Amino acid sequence: MAARLVSVSVPLLLLLFVVLAGSRAALASKTVEQTCAKATSGARRKEQLAPFCVSSLQAAPGSEGADARGLAAIATNLTLVNYTAAVATIKALERRGGWSELSRRALATCRQRYIEALNVVHSAVHALATGKLRDYVSDMGVVRKAATDCEDAFGGAGGNGKSPLRKVDADADNLTVVAMLIVRSLQ
Repeated sequence: MAARLVSVSVPLLLLLFVVLAGSRAALASKTVEQTCAKATSGARRKEQLAPFCVSSLQAAPGSEGADARGLAAIATNLTLVNYTAAVATIKALERRGGWSELSRRALATCRQRYIEALNVVHSAVHALATGKLRDYVSDMGVVRKAATDCEDAFGGAGGNGKSPLRKVDADADNLTVVAMLIVRSLQ
């Protein structure tokens, strides 16, 4: 009889575990969705930013248990990681070579702007941690400019379309805007 109880309870416990884990993930997903909806509600590119916000944050470790302030920190950390990866991508493109003089100068401008932005992201992290939300938004505005300056170095977003960093710049811009919007929604 005891063996039969164990065999019935193990599947029952597994089913209970799956249901509880699923409901926790759904609740966490709901928090991310609500935070992103609130943050992007007045944004010019809401249709693009809201799903970007949700997918970016849901993929980030720690987002499942985070409140809005925690999600702001996660978005800021994603920005930091993204900008660090952008610098590595730019350096790899520079090493690869084969670029025209104009493209080499544009890549150098991009590298310089992203490195400068990384320093400002650290300032923004400190501003967020100390509750100086206006300083945070101001810092992240400066950070965001790196992506647009990089695109402009290649002739702008509407330019000749030869920027090898178009996707990198778009992701950097979107992450920075999402982080700023979440923090603005906290004020």
